[in-house]
This record gives sequence, structure tokens and C-alpha cells, in this order.
Amino acid sequence: MSVNSLIVAANGSVPGNILKPHNCYEAVLGWLLMAKYPSLCNVDPLSHGVEKAWLTLRSLSERYGEGAPKQLTGKWMSQNIYKQGYARVQPPLNIGSMALGDVLFMGNRAAPHHSMVVVQKKGIQVFARGFNNAGAFGGPYMGWDPQLRDMSDATRWDSQGRFKANNGPAELYSISYNSVCQNIPDDLNF
Repeated sequence: MSVNSLIVAANGSVPGNILKPHNCYEAVLGWLLMAKYPSLCNVDPLSHGVEKAWLTLRSLSERYGEGAPKQLTGKWMSQNIYKQGYARVQPPLNIGSMALGDVLFMGNRAAPHHSMVVVQKKGIQVFARGFNNAGAFGGPYMGWDPQLRDMSDATRWDSQGRFKANNGPAELYSISYNSVCQNIPDDLNF
């Protein structure tokens, strides 16, 4: 289980077939599953030519998801995956406020509306990768975002310390890779 594995997974996109995630939370959880359980990076006939993590993710969303199609929500992620070890991120950002492999989530802490992964740091800049970044950055709708998003851009923060997403200002939280992995039970029973 390594931060580097999470970064590789997040930079490697998501499947475009029937195992495609339904939202940003599912994408982040799929990447986390590949990082925490290296065997889920393997491909077998049941996984439709992609990593088994996406098949596992679909099973989790069928078991615990809401709506049609069943999908994991921000509220479910908050209660089960982001439940402890998180901290609010506020400007001015210092280089240590977000680390490689951190999962970022924004909005109401109890029911966030977007999630991403920190995949690169360059000087004082912090870049995140996500899926369905349309509301946060105007990026692809229901697709993997090939563009890295600069979370340290001072113009993206308002005077109340909220991140200015395209769909409005929101509180931003960070949870370390180690904390989020500890929150994922080894038996995947929630």
C-alpha cells in the first residue's frame, strides 16, 4: 500500500465500459482500492479488461449505493471513508497543508459534493486529479479529467477561506492517504 500507487491509479484514468464510476467518489474509491490492495490492479475475464478494483467498486455501490443506477454518495463516503483523519484546508496554503496522495473533498463535511486526489506538488503549487470535475473546475462532465487542477491558485479562494468552485464557494477538506486507507476496512464490510 503506497501513495505512489494511488497517484499512478489516479493518473491512469478510469474505465470507460460498464464498470465506469458513476461519480467522483466512486472514482476516488476505485483508485484507493487499487493502491491499498495491489491484487485489485490485476485484470481477469470477469473485470471486463480493466483492473479488478472497478468490479469491486461496482459491487460496493450495488450493496451500499443509492438511486438508479445505484451509486455511492458523498454522504456515504463521509460516513464510511472520510469519517476520521481529515482537516479543513484554508488559505494561505503552505507547502505542507496538502501532501501527495491526500484525498480532497469539498462542500458540507457530512455530505461533500466533490472529491479529488493530490497527485503532484511543484514548488508551492499543489495539483489534484479528479473525475467529473465539471462543477468544481468546468472540466469534463462524468469523465476523467486529463488536466491537473491547481488547488494552490490564490484566485480560487474567497475571503472566508472557501474554495471557489465553478458551482460556488465551498469548504475544502483534506484526508491523508494513510488515514483514508485505515478507514477502508480490510473485509470491505461497512
